[in-house]
Amino acid sequence: MQSSALTTRTTGQNNILITNKLIGIGIFILLTLVYGIFFIRNFSGPLAEIYPGGDVDQWEYMGYYLWENLSFTPLPHLNLVNNQTFFPYGTSHMFQGWAFEANGWFALGYSFFGIGPWLNVYYLLSLLITSIGTYLLLRPDYGDRRAWLAGLIVSFINFYALNKYPGHFAYSIIHWMVLSMLTDFLLVRRLVLNQSISLRLVLLKSVFLTLCLGLDVGYVLGYALSSFTLSALFIVVLFIYRVYRQPVATTTYLRQVLTSWLKQWHPVESTILVLVMAVAAFFYVPLLIEVAQKTSELIFIDRFAGGHGWVHPFRLLLPCFPGFDAIDNLLVGKLHDMPEGSGAGSPGWLLLGLTTVGFWYTPKSIRWAFIPLGVFFLLHLFYHPIRLPTLQIFPWCRFNRQPSRVTLVYPVIAAVFALYLPGKLTRFVWIPLLLVGVLETSTVFHFRYAWKPYYFPTSFEPYMKRIRQQPGEAILDWPFCVVGGNGIGGVNGLCPLYKRTNTMYALKRFHGKKTVGQYFGRLHESQVQPFLQAGWPKLLNPSDNPDFMRANQLTTCFTEEQWAFFDRFYELNDFAGINLCIDLIPESCVKGFFARYGQPVAITELTGSGRLAFIPKSASARRKVNPSLGKQIHFPCGCSAIQ
Repeated sequence: MQSSALTTRTTGQNNILITNKLIGIGIFILLTLVYGIFFIRNFSGPLAEIYPGGDVDQWEYMGYYLWENLSFTPLPHLNLVNNQTFFPYGTSHMFQGWAFEANGWFALGYSFFGIGPWLNVYYLLSLLITSIGTYLLLRPDYGDRRAWLAGLIVSFINFYALNKYPGHFAYSIIHWMVLSMLTDFLLVRRLVLNQSISLRLVLLKSVFLTLCLGLDVGYVLGYALSSFTLSALFIVVLFIYRVYRQPVATTTYLRQVLTSWLKQWHPVESTILVLVMAVAAFFYVPLLIEVAQKTSELIFIDRFAGGHGWVHPFRLLLPCFPGFDAIDNLLVGKLHDMPEGSGAGSPGWLLLGLTTVGFWYTPKSIRWAFIPLGVFFLLHLFYHPIRLPTLQIFPWCRFNRQPSRVTLVYPVIAAVFALYLPGKLTRFVWIPLLLVGVLETSTVFHFRYAWKPYYFPTSFEPYMKRIRQQPGEAILDWPFCVVGGNGIGGVNGLCPLYKRTNTMYALKRFHGKKTVGQYFGRLHESQVQPFLQAGWPKLLNPSDNPDFMRANQLTTCFTEEQWAFFDRFYELNDFAGINLCIDLIPESCVKGFFARYGQPVAITELTGSGRLAFIPKSASARRKVNPSLGKQIHFPCGCSAIQ
C-alpha cells in the first residue's frame, strides 16, 4: 500500500512538473505571436527600408549573395571576389555583415519560394528559441519561476536588442549567444560548488558555441567566444589551485565526472547533439576561414579611420523612460561619446534593480562563479577602441568599433543574477521594481510600435521585372554609391548622396543584375582605386551639402566632356540599362538622360531614393559592348573624338 501510494504521489508530481513546463513554454509561444502581430506586422513581403540612410535592405541582400555565390567542393565555398558589385572593376566582398545562419535561412526561402518575409519569420523564431531555450536550460537547477523570469529577461526585456530590429537586424539575432553564455555560467557554477557535470550539459555547451558561428561574425559571435574563453581560463585556474591545495580530492572529482559521462551517453540524444555540432561546423567553419583569410590580405593603417562608437560607462545608469532618446542625444554633448542606437550602454533600471537585488541575496559560496561574467563586463564596459583597447586581447575583437553593442549582453548578465532572487520580496522592493518595469516596458514597446513596416508600391514589382528581363548583365544606377562604414569611398567623392543611395545595390535581390555601387562594413583604400583612377568623383559631384552623409541632391549636370565619358562607359560595358534616380539630379539633367538614351519604360518610387526611371539600353548601344575596354576607360578620355 505504501509503495502504491508513493508511486501515485511521484506520478502526480511528475504530471505537475510536465504541466508547468508546458504552461511556461505555451506562454512564451503566445508572447512571441503577440509580439509578431503588434510589432513586426509584415508577414507578406520582404524586409525593406522605411527611411533614408538606413541599413535594412542589406540583410536580405546578404542572404541573396550567399544563395548566388555558395558552392560545395565538397566543403562549402563562397565566391568572395567578383564584379557582381563595383561593376565592371570587381572587388572582394569579405567586409560584409556576415551572419551565416540568417543568410542561409533567407537563401533557402528565396530558393524555394522567391522573395518573401523570411527574415521576419526567422526573427520571431530567434525570440522563441531565446526565451524557451533559456527557460528549459535553467529550469532543472532553478525551478519554473526563476527560469521563466530569466527567459523573459533575455528576450522580451532585452530592450537594446529589440530596438536593433530591423535596422541592425544581425544584432537583434542573439539566441545561440544567449544560450552559450548561460551554459558557460552553469558549468562554472557547478565546478565552483563541486557538483557533478552532466555529459548533456557539456554537449549542449559545445552545440551552442558551434551554432554561434552562424550569428553575426563581428560582434555577437565575439561575445560568445569571449565568454567561453574567460570561463575556460577561470576553470583552468580553479583546477590548478585545487590540485595544489587538494590533489587527491580534485583527482577523485575528475575521475568521477569522466566515469559518469560514459554511463550518460544516450544513443539517440547524445548522437543527435554531436551530429548537429558536426553539421554546423562543416557549414560554418570553412566559410569563416575564407572570410578571415580574405580579411587578413588587407592591412589597415587605422582600423577605426571612420570613427568608432565608444560609449561612456555612465550610461549604464540611465533608465529607459519616456524621452530616453532625447536624453541620449543631450548627453552626447556632455559625455563626448558616440552611442549607437536607442538605449546604448544601458539595460534600464528594471534590470539594474534585479541585478542588484539578486546579487545581494546570492550565497557567498556561489559568488565566485560570477567572476568570468564580471571580467567580461568590465572589459567591455571600459573598452575604448583607441584609448583603452582592452578587448584587443581577443583576435575576434580586432575590428570592434562599436563598444555599445555589448548592451545586447547586459540582460543575460542580469538574468543570471536574477536567478538568486528570494522567493518573496518585501513590498519596498517588488513594488518599485514593478512600477519601473511597467514604465520602461511600455516606453520601449510604444517606441517599437511606432515603427511601421515598409511595403513597396504596386509599381515596384513590374519595374523590377522589366529590368530583370532586359538583356545585359548589370544595371547602371545613377547616381551610384561606393562606400564603406569607415568612410572610405564617401570621403573620396564616390557616394555624394549616402542617405539616398547607400542601399540601392540591394535591389539586386529583385532584378538580379550586377551593380556599380555597394555599401560595405568597411573598405580598404585599394578597393576604390579603380573608381578614382577612372575619374568618377568628377561626375558624382557637387551636391547640395559637402557632408556626403547629409546631402540630398546633385546640383549640376554633366559637361559635354563628362557626357562623352559617360556615353562611352555605358556603351562599352554590358548594362541592361540605366536606373535613374530622377529626384536626385537636376531636372535639366533628367531631360538630358532621356534625350540621350531614350524614354523610360517603367517608373516606380522608393522612400529613400525617390522616383526611379528605367531606361533600357538600345540595340545599337548593345552592339558596341566591349567589357575589356569598358574597364579601362577613364575621365578625361578624349571620348568625343572616339567613333
